[in-house]
Amino acid sequence: MTLKLDFNERADSVPKWLDGFNIDSQCLWQYPDRKKIEALIADKYLTKTENVFLSNGGDESIELLFKLCKLKEQSILLPTPAFSQYTHQLGIWGIDYIKVNGLENLDINAKEIKQKLKANQWLIITRPNNPTGECLAEATLIDLIESAKKKGANVFLDEAYVEFYLENSEINYALEYDNVISLRTFSKAYGLAGARIGYLIGNAELIKNFKKLAMPFNVNQVSLQLAKKALQNSQEMEAYCQKIANNRDKIYALLKSMDVDVYNGKGNFLLFRVQKKIKPLLKSFLLKNGIQIKTHVNDLPNCVRITIPENIEQLMGVLKTVFQPEILGFDMDGVLIDTSQSYDVSIVKTVEYFTKSTVSVDKITELREKGGFNNDWDLTKGLIESAGFTVWLTNVVNKFQEYYNKYKSNEVNLLEASITPELFSKNYTTAIITGRPKIEALAGVKQLKISPDYIVSADDVSAQKPSPLGINWVQDKANKNRMWFCGDTVDDMQAGTAANCVCIGIGENATNLYNAGADIVLNNINEVRELL
Repeated sequence: MTLKLDFNERADSVPKWLDGFNIDSQCLWQYPDRKKIEALIADKYLTKTENVFLSNGGDESIELLFKLCKLKEQSILLPTPAFSQYTHQLGIWGIDYIKVNGLENLDINAKEIKQKLKANQWLIITRPNNPTGECLAEATLIDLIESAKKKGANVFLDEAYVEFYLENSEINYALEYDNVISLRTFSKAYGLAGARIGYLIGNAELIKNFKKLAMPFNVNQVSLQLAKKALQNSQEMEAYCQKIANNRDKIYALLKSMDVDVYNGKGNFLLFRVQKKIKPLLKSFLLKNGIQIKTHVNDLPNCVRITIPENIEQLMGVLKTVFQPEILGFDMDGVLIDTSQSYDVSIVKTVEYFTKSTVSVDKITELREKGGFNNDWDLTKGLIESAGFTVWLTNVVNKFQEYYNKYKSNEVNLLEASITPELFSKNYTTAIITGRPKIEALAGVKQLKISPDYIVSADDVSAQKPSPLGINWVQDKANKNRMWFCGDTVDDMQAGTAANCVCIGIGENATNLYNAGADIVLNNINEVRELL
């Protein structure tokens, strides 16, 4: 089952009180009446029912804000980065608006916001912010609210994640200032995103405008029952928020320790910057481990956002594998060494010897890409048999080696000497896992002038790639699991995936490599340095 960490829902648990929840079906024939729940919310905040509006999720309240602005010819002042629902609504309603871009560190630009405030305007503040998690300082927020009031503007304070900001989640500015409406929801902290229950609280005259525009039966009977039960179990919600806040701080500390540029957010999620090539790798590897994250973050193309679950061990493990690998593993031929003028020529010559016909490089590539032929002896035998001839493998090996000994001097290093110290350094355990026989694997290592910690050749394992035996052997010997594996064939990617490695494909056959499990495909091995 996929762990959804992309929509800031309650990811891996449900509220405990739901186990004993039963729908009161006797009232389902009646149209729903939200007033009773609005009264309960009013009691919670020590205010009156007229100061509360229950909505179909927070999204309905956001849509009503834009509808109100359209009808009353009011404008919007939107700081960015912002929740995508706000930018989406801007594109729909065609109202007057001003965007204020955030600072370089992604904090909202409070100074410029104050300068852009004007009468008959709604300033949208999300606290904690989505997608950054920024929780605007209380003094700054109050300054913006009071500045808006002086200008004749209102503030729409989106507090969908406020329960996770444990320091002051109970402070309600909407009841202290008559130009503020606060949006809250049962979707996040209460874990009821599927029930679609949100609410506005604030000045009665402002609330009245939203109630007038809403559908009369906007929240269904079952959701009303769920909201009532949730309000009666606020202690469970508070304990959950505390757990998520603790987990958020642990993951934040982990990412910081791995030099990841992570934003110190206060919601139930974390936002962090990644390199362009790391983003698809991160998304792919996490998804292979059953974890789904958000990689398309509104206005922030270099960022990803991850919802914080209750159980974080698996998430922390895969993040470590991506950002702090312990082992770097490499196939040799086609990755570290160009064998097109040695092994490939030997294949052509051997096939020609047994079939009296010439096999094309395209045919060799086609068969190799199908997988199952990581060993060039087996590949050569397969090509001979596809031409309608039967031959013993021993005879193929003997003839192949005869040609290879003639052409092996044509091999060229693909790994640049200047990059070698970075990939084969003391920072990582390094390994070569190759289909070459031992003597040729050692010759390749000597040619490359590298000293890997482990060399696994065709002579060392009972089954070669796509079997993960060679990779698993290295992991066992090193007593480490967090591994990147670089290869240029379908077999390499399948073996790496089976061993739960970050799989880095090398070469031009991107589609086949991705289909076989590559998390990213690079043009050549030297580009791995950018990922590290």
